[in-house]
Amino acid sequence: MKKLFLLLTFGLLFISLPAHSLRPLNQTYAVVLNVASRKVILYNNGVPTKEYPVGVGKSLTPTPLGNFKVVRRIFNPAWVNPYRQSKVIGPGALNPIGQYWLGFAMNTKKQEYGFHATTDLSSVGQASTHGCIRMYPEDIKELFNLITVGTPVHVIYNPIEVKEYENKLFVRVYPDVYGYMNDQEYLQFAKNQLTGANLVKEDNLYKAVASKDEKDYFIGWTGANKLNEQETGPTTKGTLN
Repeated sequence: MKKLFLLLTFGLLFISLPAHSLRPLNQTYAVVLNVASRKVILYNNGVPTKEYPVGVGKSLTPTPLGNFKVVRRIFNPAWVNPYRQSKVIGPGALNPIGQYWLGFAMNTKKQEYGFHATTDLSSVGQASTHGCIRMYPEDIKELFNLITVGTPVHVIYNPIEVKEYENKLFVRVYPDVYGYMNDQEYLQFAKNQLTGANLVKEDNLYKAVASKDEKDYFIGWTGANKLNEQETGPTTKGTLN
């Protein structure tokens, strides 16, 4: 399974950046969207610097997986429902996607996927969209002002997060919102990331997979060997079409 050479760690550094600050020329950003966990991680020069909760595509209209780039960056975009023949809604208070659009992929029907705001705040953190990425208005405003056209966007499907804190290992398991994996694949997926670990509480791994309750379960210690990098997930099942 293809590896993504970005290690998601437990100690994510949260920083507050001015929404309209100029982007420093010596900073290189990349975005990792984990569909399964409904999170976006912003990387700065390879270091995770900010995490945002997001809404992702429903099972019938999934968010495409793969490696993309920001191709369109629009302030005050217009909007039209891509699945209904409705009129175009121009910029303004009635526009449901807000003031910012970051497009990163387009399917064969010429429908573009992108990051945008939402007026339905309860849909953030859910599988709730036609495939686009919904964010809180203040979060998309910040992200919009940090990244540019050409910024890499890696869309992965990792329903198991292995986290390390002070040599302790925890696992957090998310529901399989798209039905891509069974429980045996979940377990193998986790073990692929835990080679060399001292799993003194391996039974907690099975509990976490069975419950998929998004809680952190202590499973052991890091051991002498470095852990494998996080898996990207079954990307072949979620290709753009």
